[in-house]
This record gives sequence, C-alpha cells and structure tokens, in this order.
Amino acid sequence: MFKEWDKMYVKHIKSAYIEMSAIHASAMKPLKDLLESNLNFHYLEEIEKKKEVPNFRHEALEDKFCEHMTRICEILRDYGNLKDYFNIKQMLHVLKTENWREIPPLAFYFTPLHDAIVDVRSWLIKMNKDGHLLIKYIIEDNTELQEKIIKMVSEDVTAQWLAGDELK
Repeated sequence: MFKEWDKMYVKHIKSAYIEMSAIHASAMKPLKDLLESNLNFHYLEEIEKKKEVPNFRHEALEDKFCEHMTRICEILRDYGNLKDYFNIKQMLHVLKTENWREIPPLAFYFTPLHDAIVDVRSWLIKMNKDGHLLIKYIIEDNTELQEKIIKMVSEDVTAQWLAGDELK
C-alpha cells in the first residue's frame, strides 16, 4: 500500500508542487544515488557468483559506489556524527588482499571491517526495498544508517592503521 501511495504522491507532487519537488529531489539525490549504485553493485556481485563478468564492469560499479558512499560520508562528517577519516576506495581495496581470511592477524582485523561493510550494504538494500517514504529527507536523520556507517568507518580506521598496506 505504501508503494501505491508513493506512486500517486510522486505524480501529485511533481504536477502540483514543482518547487517542492525540486527541493525534495535535491535533498535526496546523494542518498538516492547511493541506493542505486549499491543495488547495481549488488546485482553484479550476484551475477558474478554464477558466471564470469568483465573486470571493467566490476571496477566501474565499484567506483560509482565509492563516489556515492564518499558523498554520504562527507554529509555525515559535516552535519552528522562521523568524526573519523574515511577513504572508501582504500577500504574496499584492502579487502582485496589475497588470502586475508587464511592469515590470522589479517583475518582478525579485516573480518570486522568486512562484516561492517556487508551490514551497511544490506541496510542500503533494505532501505531501497522499503521505498522512499520510509527514508528521511535529511540524510543525517537516518540514524540507523548513520550508526552503521560510523561503525564501518571505525573498523576501517583500525584495519588501515594496523594492516592497511603491503608494508604493514
């Protein structure tokens, strides 16, 4: 019923309140972009489980995801409670370390980071599935998402500090 009401509401708001529609669209754009790029990245990962996919597609979707997640982190840093340094591209790159699950010290620090990333991405999929009516326009007011991102960034800071590059 929410989805049907959302369809009717969106038609109404676009036709009756053009100025309000522009305000809503601009306020929600970073989060909508993140939801879309996360969903596309998720679909590609599901396809990769079944058959091989060209590497450039994976890299392109990962880049878009990193770009949009960085924008959300910037908003949470400027207006929310995110205080730690973040680099989403490096965060995902560090989990591409070969055999990190078999190396106990790396597994100790990378497993919480991996779990936090999976938690954030699962929450984004849930938010997308629930629809735009259950998402708050002010991005930092989406408290559960903010808490999950803060935890993910915190786990990344620990992983980067202790095992973030080949030298460490």
